[in-house]
Amino acid sequence: MKLSTTEGQLKIVMDKPAFNKFSLKEAGLKESSYTVEGGNLRLKIELGYIQDYRFYKMPIIELEYENNIKESGWIIEFNGENILEAKDHSGSKTVLLLNRNKMSKLINRHENNLIIHGDFSEEVNIKNSSSFNFLEESGH
Repeated sequence: MKLSTTEGQLKIVMDKPAFNKFSLKEAGLKESSYTVEGGNLRLKIELGYIQDYRFYKMPIIELEYENNIKESGWIIEFNGENILEAKDHSGSKTVLLLNRNKMSKLINRHENNLIIHGDFSEEVNIKNSSSFNFLEESGH
């Protein structure tokens, strides 16, 4: 798993499937948080080949913040299809639940990309303890 950062964007490339929950720290974010200065975040997760795996029963994205935010808006795309639009009002954490069935229908043969667009009302520091859970191991 490799993480690269540019202003306003985090990109995680999976070299092998990540089963169960993983954090931004485990993905490679060494700092305690990532600052979204302009209020707009683009988080791209390249899941790669997932043909032989199943999505977790409720794929989840949990973003934790150092500061309380007033409001955030979210658009999530999987392989070019919009799978979730949500608003979150205030707090130090956003939890986004994804539709497993919708994602399963959109799986591509070799390349599977999840793009998360976040729009914040102000600058925000996303903690490296923020986590993701997309795939489950076979037999679970």
